[in-house]
Amino acid sequence: YTGFESTITWDSEMIYGCVCDSSWAVGLGNGERQEPEWFGADCSLRHCPSADDPRTTSVDETDCSNKDAKGGRGTGQPGNICHIDCSNRGLCDYVTGRCTCFDGYYGEACHLQSALAKY
Repeated sequence: YTGFESTITWDSEMIYGCVCDSSWAVGLGNGERQEPEWFGADCSLRHCPSADDPRTTSVDETDCSNKDAKGGRGTGQPGNICHIDCSNRGLCDYVTGRCTCFDGYYGEACHLQSALAKY
């Protein structure tokens, strides 16, 4: 063998799983989300719409600034976005990518609260 010899092991640069497609920017930078739209071993599962939880007005769950990404992949820069399926106010069907909102919540991301919302 007379080719290039590297001192860096292959495992240190290995990507685990597939890199799935997304209609939004994915990363740790400003305006990027830490989660891709599609995920799973074969990229067949889809995240639901995301928004801030309407019940926690003093906390912005979608703000990932200075928050560690899942799996220790890095830390969100200022303006980085956490993806919150169904605003924590519904259940996500990862096959269809649609939310089923809890009683009293509505909207594509269950981000709107009606007078019927239970506390």
